[in-house]
Amino acid sequence: MNIEKRVLIAAPLGADARNISEVLAGAGLEAVVCRDLDGAMEEMVAGCAALLITEEAMSSAHPPLISRQLDGQPAWSDMPVVLITSGGGQFSPVETRATGLIGPRANLTLIERPLRASTLVATMRTALRARHRQYEIRDLLADREKLLASLEERVAERTTKLRQMVEELEAFSYSVSHDLRAPLRVLDGYAQALTEDYGDTLDPGAKDLLARISRTAHRMDRLTQDVLAYTRVSRGELTLEPVDLEPMLRAVIEQYPSLIASSHLIHLRPPLGTVLGHGPSLIQCFSNLLENALKFVSEGEVPHVDIYSEVRGDRIRVTVADQGVGIDPAQQQRIFGMFERAAAHKHVAGTGIGLAIVKKAAERMGGSVGVESAPGAGARFWLELAKADAGGGGAVA
Repeated sequence: MNIEKRVLIAAPLGADARNISEVLAGAGLEAVVCRDLDGAMEEMVAGCAALLITEEAMSSAHPPLISRQLDGQPAWSDMPVVLITSGGGQFSPVETRATGLIGPRANLTLIERPLRASTLVATMRTALRARHRQYEIRDLLADREKLLASLEERVAERTTKLRQMVEELEAFSYSVSHDLRAPLRVLDGYAQALTEDYGDTLDPGAKDLLARISRTAHRMDRLTQDVLAYTRVSRGELTLEPVDLEPMLRAVIEQYPSLIASSHLIHLRPPLGTVLGHGPSLIQCFSNLLENALKFVSEGEVPHVDIYSEVRGDRIRVTVADQGVGIDPAQQQRIFGMFERAAAHKHVAGTGIGLAIVKKAAERMGGSVGVESAPGAGARFWLELAKADAGGGGAVA
């Protein structure tokens, strides 16, 4: 059965149906005769390319059955319907009833009696050509759906593999960083023990080498701590909740080990506001920003750091401003990458991970980070987060 050439004929009169069927069969079309329109609707379930109705077939038709079948067509389908009438006016009662049965927007074509075979065949072929274009659209849509399904499957597979690789890399990073700290502490301990126990007998060159070993061990320990911090920020679940910035920042300045000695050089400009964030991550962010602000100053200069905020719509931007050496605009984006540092800052101690931690933490809290600076003009690092009253909250995987 070739559905694309199958025509359903609803004609209750035997001779009429037979004549129409023979004409269509002679034109190479497959005609299926139904005694009434309801029967044709039931036959539509098997599929057809067009529906041919004589006016006599509508006398006992049931509108709900017909409308259910026609309304249930897929989006690409607009079944051609050809109605054979006896004519009699521009819009006969038969045509009115047909429109009521199959709907006002139906793909309806009228043929008046007396009916000629050539007219019937030409009309049906025109209807079938239109139907064939619909089948082409159907096939294109089917191919599109298959392609989209295939692409979605490939994207899902690659996303899963990428997620697994990231998790394995982060787990490896955590394990390596954690396991490295123990031998580094031992190495530093041995260097200090040698200095304390045998310092009087060592020449200056040996003492210098031990001091270098100790400094290198401390730098490696700081590096592993920063890698651990980055891993925790990247992997851990963050619960976002309102954080009052002023008391949090005062605690960081007054209690953070690397900031206590310079706390008098850092000035808060309240009010700072309340953001939606993760407390430990915010502490990590601001301690890193403040350490940088105090560290990157010209030789002999006393650092001066200001912290202030501004409301930007439903967000709050907190700025850590310093009067240090500044950053070349060409390098302001790359410094937020892992192990990236501005060329002019290579001589200053650091691991090149601090700003990467700030950026990752800000992104995971739904915020952003940036910098405004120029060489010799200081730097203004900003962290922007949602206001606490802007909604949101909850856990971030």
